[in-house]
Amino acid sequence: MSSDLSLANIDDAPRIELIHGWEFLTDPDGKFKITDIARASGWRKARVGIGWNALFEDLREYMGVAWYRTRFESPQFSENRHVLLKFGAVDYFAEVYVNGALAGTHEGGYTPFSVDATSAVKPGMNELAVRVIDPPMDEAQNLLLCPDMMYHEIPHGKQNWYVQNAGIWQGVRAEFCPEIYIESIRVSPNISGDFRADVLLAGSALHDHQKLERNHLLFTVCDSSGRVVLEETIAIVSPDVQSFRGTIKKPRLWNLDDPALYTLEVQLVGEINYRKRVRFGFRKFEARDGRLFLNDQPFYMRGALDQDFYPETIHTPASEEYVREMMIKAKRLGLNVLRCHLKICHPVYLTVADEVGILVWAEVPSWSDCWYPADHFSTKAAERGKKMFQEMIERDWNHPCIVIQTIMNESWGIDLKDSMQRAWLKDTFNWVKEELGPVGRLVVDNSACENNFHLRTDLEDFHNYYSMPDHVDLWEKWTAELASRPDWTFSPYGDAERTRKEPVIVSEFGNWGLPRLPEDLPWWFAANFGGREVTRPAGVHDRYKQYRLDELFGEFNNFAEETQWHQFISLKHEIEDIRRHQEIQGYIITGMTDIHWEVNGLLDMWRNPKIFTNDLNRLQQQDVVLLEMNRYNFWTEQEVNVGVMLSHYGAADVRGARVRWMLDSGPSGQFEITEALPSGAVARLKEISFRSQSVSEPTRDRILIEVRLKSGVLAENSYDLFVYPTAHPVSELPLVFHDPIATARDLDKQLVRAGYRIEDSSDALLISTRLDDRTERHLSRGGKAILLLDDERAISKDAPLSVKKRWGTELDGRWFSNFNWVRHNAAPYDKLTFNRILGFEAREVVPEHVITGVASDDFQDVLSGATFGWVQRNSALTMQMGFAEGKALLTTYRFGDYGRDPYATHLLDSYIRYTQQEAFAPKLQWLEEASIL
Repeated sequence: MSSDLSLANIDDAPRIELIHGWEFLTDPDGKFKITDIARASGWRKARVGIGWNALFEDLREYMGVAWYRTRFESPQFSENRHVLLKFGAVDYFAEVYVNGALAGTHEGGYTPFSVDATSAVKPGMNELAVRVIDPPMDEAQNLLLCPDMMYHEIPHGKQNWYVQNAGIWQGVRAEFCPEIYIESIRVSPNISGDFRADVLLAGSALHDHQKLERNHLLFTVCDSSGRVVLEETIAIVSPDVQSFRGTIKKPRLWNLDDPALYTLEVQLVGEINYRKRVRFGFRKFEARDGRLFLNDQPFYMRGALDQDFYPETIHTPASEEYVREMMIKAKRLGLNVLRCHLKICHPVYLTVADEVGILVWAEVPSWSDCWYPADHFSTKAAERGKKMFQEMIERDWNHPCIVIQTIMNESWGIDLKDSMQRAWLKDTFNWVKEELGPVGRLVVDNSACENNFHLRTDLEDFHNYYSMPDHVDLWEKWTAELASRPDWTFSPYGDAERTRKEPVIVSEFGNWGLPRLPEDLPWWFAANFGGREVTRPAGVHDRYKQYRLDELFGEFNNFAEETQWHQFISLKHEIEDIRRHQEIQGYIITGMTDIHWEVNGLLDMWRNPKIFTNDLNRLQQQDVVLLEMNRYNFWTEQEVNVGVMLSHYGAADVRGARVRWMLDSGPSGQFEITEALPSGAVARLKEISFRSQSVSEPTRDRILIEVRLKSGVLAENSYDLFVYPTAHPVSELPLVFHDPIATARDLDKQLVRAGYRIEDSSDALLISTRLDDRTERHLSRGGKAILLLDDERAISKDAPLSVKKRWGTELDGRWFSNFNWVRHNAAPYDKLTFNRILGFEAREVVPEHVITGVASDDFQDVLSGATFGWVQRNSALTMQMGFAEGKALLTTYRFGDYGRDPYATHLLDSYIRYTQQEAFAPKLQWLEEASIL
């Protein structure tokens, strides 16, 4: 790709695009000088515009020093000219040599730079060489090669999370400019139609006042059809910035549905003929009184976090069309914002966003993060970050799509416990805010998560991740607290400048859904995060078969699609919960696409939509009708009362609209919205009531609800309900209840109320919370037992199996999502299962512990399990084992709601019934020599 494919910044200088015809040479020791490279061996053909890690298979992880070289032909000029070598981006440090002479340098891996090589270029053929340093992560190597550019002090973003990107990853061109030329144009528009254009001139004759006086500037503005809507000429009054103010009458405002763009052409007219064009849009985005507004209309943020990595080209978009298709898919998903995360994107990304009509939340790359090394701050790092931010502002000034810019993410690279560093962040916010004032963008000081906070910001945004439905109660508690503007979102040190009118945003949350995989796996499939096994895709097919998941789901891609449906139901619950809080003004889903090992995207890494596209689109609209579903499980013929809410951000008048609802099983109803709702309101409309259907076996029902205007459907939604028959315990089977560690309090009383007999007899089924002496004796005598393993003490530490607590470990599924699966086609689940991966029907029983230590060969006796990330950390949730003469069913499911929650009740009843069936025939035997206590 060229150094700037964007139509946002075009001039008419003669140019040569220098993309092909390059050669490349690694310099691992960093010892080559410009005088050495002509004699060096090992050069290979290359191209620029794509990093060397993507270009060369053997350099996927290479970091250090490398050389590029090519030749270009310069024309003979009769008049004074400038030869500018323009680079889109070189990661990280570049030394540019022309005909053996150093022409210029640049530090910073994401922003453009220009080298004036006039004095070094000669008519005819010229030699261009570029020495690139990409500081290595290895500290010892880093110190040897470039001690003044340490990896944890340079803005690199999330390259150390995924794959590295190094070298000349955007295009290069040679431009031949006159002795005075236009270097840049900044347009600062107002939706009234007024605008200001600041034109920066450059060139060797800039201080020749007589020459300046013999030229003037012609300003021409055209609308998107090419029609001239303004034309005016001004004199050049100074040798630097020329300012021009103009007005477009009745401008078309840039918005999501009509991204109207204007073109400003500035032309030097007189002795010098040179012109430059930029595009801009009349757009206003602001935060006031706790709300967001686009062009003075209420705006609800429905966004996704976009890492902006590409499957084969890393940071470089494969093509403009590739980006366009992704953004069109984003809009089809109902998104209106992309948070381009910790990366200054390629210019084509912003060009397409301007044209498609999608807002961009832009960020500067971090220099360190919470993993490597944690929160490293230094004066040098801060200076580099500020310089890169300034260059990003300069490059991207005219893009109407950019509405928010972030300084820090989750305090990566700063220790917010340090008062001086907090002062630096606040000062930097003030500087950025002043810089961006004329173009009207919001600024976030630190996009925060747990253990960090804001100091001064335009948005009160916060991140959180929870596994669904495993941590649904924690999620709902957290969103309710966030909506109340809690103290923990801002500095606890008394130095926060908080207005309590900052719009509240859930700016990161999400869940994993594994992608369908191609037959030929990509080269980056072996990548992982910091050596963490759970993030390693490589070997997934082998693990899938080893743990017998193929017997349950068939081929891997079937399993992947089921994980995507689980991703959807998780997102649906989270989004709806967010939208029930009027105080929360939007959200950012992690993420837009999968990214190498991290597969929480709405699209996969190849930009293919996941299976839930249409369903998510119906949910992500201006107006969403919601049911207050505090529970999903109901008894047969139970009276059900559900509140109806409307999250209303559209412009339609909803007074008089009809709310209609119906169940697949028959009940239906409707009511009218009798009061007007202002746009931006979240209102509780009414409570609807119905009786669940009469069932003889567990059944899935669905309620459909819509809000209909005379002109058509305004909003629609649907919810699954799970209906269960009256429970019938195995009353003839006596139970022995043993709770030595008090993890099943009152369960015995609940069992008795259900109709079970608790008595101590030899043929009784033992229900125990610990594998202790009493439990061992029962099993050794040939007894049967259900072990409720809801505590790490339930099995001794030196036993062949372990009970592990999930919370606070990789097993909690907060980041690397877990999938709780059941063998749906056999007892004890065949009469109870709605999905092979458990959803919200299992909300009240989801385990807080897993059973580890089960070999893959023994997974035939695992009846329900959990798999994490890329089919890693495979654990049992329910399994069976032989023990001497006895047999035991081990489970970590929780039954505190037995008797109240239908699923919990039927599940434990089913376990009890299963222990009396012939199918209860475990092959796996407890090792007799293992010490239990």
